[in-house]
Amino acid sequence: MLKAIEPMNNTLQQIIFQAMNTTVEIAFWGQKEQVPSIERRAHDWFEQVEMSFSRFRPQSELSRLNRFPGRRSTVSAPMLEILLLAEKYHQLTQGIFDPLIGKALQDSGYNESYEIVKEREQWELAPDIAIIQNKNKAGQAAFQDRVLSSTLPRRKQKIQIDLLSKSVQIPVQTEIDLGGIAKSWAVKGLAEQLHGRLGFERGLINAGGDLTVWGNSGADADPWLIGIENPWAPEDEIGILSLSDGAVATSSKLGRTWASKQGKMHHLIDPRTMAPSTSDVVQCTVSGNDVVACEIWAKVICILGREQGLDLFSRWTTGYEAFVFTEERRCYKWRSSS
Repeated sequence: MLKAIEPMNNTLQQIIFQAMNTTVEIAFWGQKEQVPSIERRAHDWFEQVEMSFSRFRPQSELSRLNRFPGRRSTVSAPMLEILLLAEKYHQLTQGIFDPLIGKALQDSGYNESYEIVKEREQWELAPDIAIIQNKNKAGQAAFQDRVLSSTLPRRKQKIQIDLLSKSVQIPVQTEIDLGGIAKSWAVKGLAEQLHGRLGFERGLINAGGDLTVWGNSGADADPWLIGIENPWAPEDEIGILSLSDGAVATSSKLGRTWASKQGKMHHLIDPRTMAPSTSDVVQCTVSGNDVVACEIWAKVICILGREQGLDLFSRWTTGYEAFVFTEERRCYKWRSSS
């Protein structure tokens, strides 16, 4: 949902397209004649990001890196930048954000793009899946406990990054997944191009819930109005955020789900168990000044749960807000100290 005062001679221009397995929306104040060039730039940018960071493209830089764990490889400047960011947040979140979950995602069944995973579940399920899905809550908890008890402990090895040689080495028997952080990084990078390089004074970029806005902080401008998705009814908005300059990101255990022979799965892997998280949080929306930080903290709170997640969030962020939705269908709002 967008709303703002229009500068003289400019109108609100909007672009919508598919990239990185999600819908990308761009809005900016400018001239209609500028739309084609901005659309081409945005398409090219997201394509470059996918060719660097997608684990579903065999020829991507990430796929090539994952094929040689234990071997030092020279990487591009964008890959070096995002791996440094990933390791920074790995340390900051005490290991809960972990890029080395690629194998765990594959083991859970997320080894192809989500559309393919979602389609194939209908014919791959074993007959006993219906029994698992119809168990009572106690039975489901016992099933989850068996899954958790069979998984690996949190990793102790690090991604080795050499800034001088611009090379990295990932630990043996591991694979990197950069899906979430790459998407938010792409949003931030495109915003820097449109705002910083091309000079568009007001704009919005939203890629599947990773969103950044700028330029609506003047006295003559109304803020952007950003809807918060209802986790149990995605077509509805459960609240509205008023945002002038800043970012919002949402992470959810209810969105990207699929059935497997081990039961219902989702994409938020708990690195302590290398299995989908079983915390009490089903969705978290975080707002702040950096879309990458918002995306990572939303994911971390979903994985850790409300109490532990908000405790860590409070200790390492300033001026960020979190909207936490729990299994009991309650919403908690939390703001880290300024």
